[in-house]
Amino acid sequence: MKRTTTAVIVLLAGMLVSCGGGGDGDARSGSSGSDGDARTASRASAGMHIEESDPSVTLSGEWTQSSTEFGWSGGSARQSTAAGARASLAFSGTSVTWFGSRGKGMGIAMVSVDGGPAVEVDLFNIPNDEIHSPAFTVNGLSGGPHTLTIEVTGRANQGASGNAVVVDAFDVQGQIVTHVQQTNPEVTFTAGWDEAMGGPWSAGGVSNPPEPTQGAKMSQVPGARATLTFRGTSVSWIGYRGPDAGIARVQIDGGPMTDVDTFSPAAKVQEVVFTASGLADTSHTLTIDATGSRNPQSTSAMIFVDAFDLRGPGRRYQEWEPSIAYSGDWTPAAPGSTDCPAVPTCTAPRRNVNRVWSEGEAATSNSGGRAVFSFTGTSVSWISAAKSSLGTANVYLDGVFQRQVVLFRPFPIEAYQWEAFRADGLANGPHTLTIEHAGGNYIVVDAFDVRP
Repeated sequence: MKRTTTAVIVLLAGMLVSCGGGGDGDARSGSSGSDGDARTASRASAGMHIEESDPSVTLSGEWTQSSTEFGWSGGSARQSTAAGARASLAFSGTSVTWFGSRGKGMGIAMVSVDGGPAVEVDLFNIPNDEIHSPAFTVNGLSGGPHTLTIEVTGRANQGASGNAVVVDAFDVQGQIVTHVQQTNPEVTFTAGWDEAMGGPWSAGGVSNPPEPTQGAKMSQVPGARATLTFRGTSVSWIGYRGPDAGIARVQIDGGPMTDVDTFSPAAKVQEVVFTASGLADTSHTLTIDATGSRNPQSTSAMIFVDAFDLRGPGRRYQEWEPSIAYSGDWTPAAPGSTDCPAVPTCTAPRRNVNRVWSEGEAATSNSGGRAVFSFTGTSVSWISAAKSSLGTANVYLDGVFQRQVVLFRPFPIEAYQWEAFRADGLANGPHTLTIEHAGGNYIVVDAFDVRP
């Protein structure tokens, strides 16, 4: 279970820093199988995005191609349900992020660095299968060579319909990744857009009745516009490619327009159809216009807006990390307690896995809960949610009241991994950010982002 076991990897990272890092000979020499033998030894370095097919990734045991209906990074991913199957990444850097998949049919993996203590990562989530979002991140490593190993256990949460573990890609010492839904309050649509209900859309498959299940937005009306306002150095539009998809016109900050043809002979959902990178770390606007035009081979001019991935500098601290001290009423209980004392053999369902939270889980309180995050940096953000079932929180910085944040938003606004509060221009030293339940329904602590 992520909340109670991942702290092991934080301690492991600290040991690696103090010891100057560890070698990777044992982890890689233990690999076998046709995939591993066919690859040339290689090592990924800081700042690289690595596909599962890269020579720095070694696969052993039984692995197969993941479903072709999804828009995987680089066009493909590998998955396994076989206990003992391994994927190992050789890299040099102080952090690494594994991109896989979370969903109802996903299982449990054990993750380790340089052959050290393994951490259990449960990939079960209630929404539709989710790709692109980070499955697990390791921080605080020394800058030397390392090996990240993902081992399939063959086990799954008792609520899961399968036990698959997917390896799609890796970021070595990468940026913060935030997955933004089309229902986020920073995304607006003009007239001409309809709901694309059903299908394996990002964050779909769950709802709070009587509100309907969220899907994606679609339009083939010329001039129908979707607008995202965001801050970051990179933005990716996640939509759909297929034999019935049209041409869109995309623009960043009022600059040159780019035509994006989303036609493909094969249908792919949760596909990255457009990316803009190398942006200044400031506020930006992305616009997507349906043109009503289509590729001659397409049967429709339909454009789909499902979600967005944002990247920016800094480090994300998940809700389970020891730098966050909880008091009062929280679900799951404050880190340090456990819902499942028999880890790693316990199969009791985790809680708060019912939405597309950052790395799959979040903490909630609806009665006097208080979370104090201790950090060092010049900028901090509280990552939470906004929807119709949420309440109000008081926010304090270094013990000084900042403001009250209302997380309630009327349907159809439904935001996850949402920046509820941000403070910039801090002195570069130690600080505390306190989130305190102030009334109404529950509040959410999903993560905190810190910039140096």
